[in-house]
Amino acid sequence: MTAKEYFVRVQEAERELYMIRQQRRHVWEVVTGKQGMSETGIRSPSDRSRVETAGITMADLDAKFDACQRLYEQIVIDAQELIKRLPQIRFREVLTLRYLCGHSWRTISDEMEFSDPKSVYRVHGLALLAVQKIIGQDTT
Repeated sequence: MTAKEYFVRVQEAERELYMIRQQRRHVWEVVTGKQGMSETGIRSPSDRSRVETAGITMADLDAKFDACQRLYEQIVIDAQELIKRLPQIRFREVLTLRYLCGHSWRTISDEMEFSDPKSVYRVHGLALLAVQKIIGQDTT
């Protein structure tokens, strides 16, 4: 696994949590009647009402969300621990802002007071190389 792939896992887990939240909101709207039943996309077996099916779906989504949340928390902890191992504060800062805080390149450039936005890419690349060395040392 490359260093970038390692940190992209944080963003992917965040997206997964977001999608589950969106699904939960949709089901909640069905249950509370804020959305017409014909628009729900929730199909129920003939022996259950749509509300019962929505309730079961909500419980399944809650369980999925909890499992995904635990995985996300572990991925973030692992990423934080790896970032802490970097000796250069600029490397730690750029990786934290990009992958753990989700900031844009422009925001990182402004926040870290780079004179040239391209400098962020350079520092980011160097930081990933430093992380790759650490990952390589851990696997040997």
